[in-house]
Amino acid sequence: MPSSLGLSSVFIMWDEETVLHEIYYLTSEGFDNWRKLLALGERIEQHLKRKLLWIWPTDGDLLKCHKVLESFRISHILSIGCGSGLLEWLLTASASPQRRSQITLHGLEVDRNWWQSKYSVQSFIPLTYVEDNRLMMIDDHCDALLFCYFNNRPAFLDYLKLYQGNWLILIGPKPGRGIHTDPNPLQPQLPNHEWRLREQLNWTEANIVAFYERSSVVEVGIN
Repeated sequence: MPSSLGLSSVFIMWDEETVLHEIYYLTSEGFDNWRKLLALGERIEQHLKRKLLWIWPTDGDLLKCHKVLESFRISHILSIGCGSGLLEWLLTASASPQRRSQITLHGLEVDRNWWQSKYSVQSFIPLTYVEDNRLMMIDDHCDALLFCYFNNRPAFLDYLKLYQGNWLILIGPKPGRGIHTDPNPLQPQLPNHEWRLREQLNWTEANIVAFYERSSVVEVGIN
């Protein structure tokens, strides 16, 4: 089914239902529309953008992220508190065809009743619910945990206690943006000095993506 609206429209005049209809169309027609989805995100009102996705990266941001993921051999990611999973869909869609067949992103959320209700935005990636399977992150196939604009310190620490893998990906605001997250991507206060910052990316002018590896792994081979 062809899209009912072209990207040349003045999106600021669209109501929420119309914007969602366009996004559902773009994401249902295969991964080739990810750049069109980014272009759409640049032209809709801020309050709706935040409802769908806290951070709208550029195509360059996504491609740089894939280079880091590939260099660290991170292919299977579990996103904690992912919401609709639209960012995770973009990460999958923007991967090269070869990497796309290797990379998987799943989400973990709370409150199945909300996310499966008629009032919620639809999910763009497979979701697992805490009430069903809290231990999913212990799966040996999970290379990294992703926390994007997460803001619940006790829950974050609980997930770390359960997680046996080697990588954390923390996405949040740059300093001085007036937005609080916990963990903060550059000052996450990770317990027991178990983790080391290995890479950080600037996404647009406002966001940071930080990659942390368990220090026990980093120290192997150090002279």
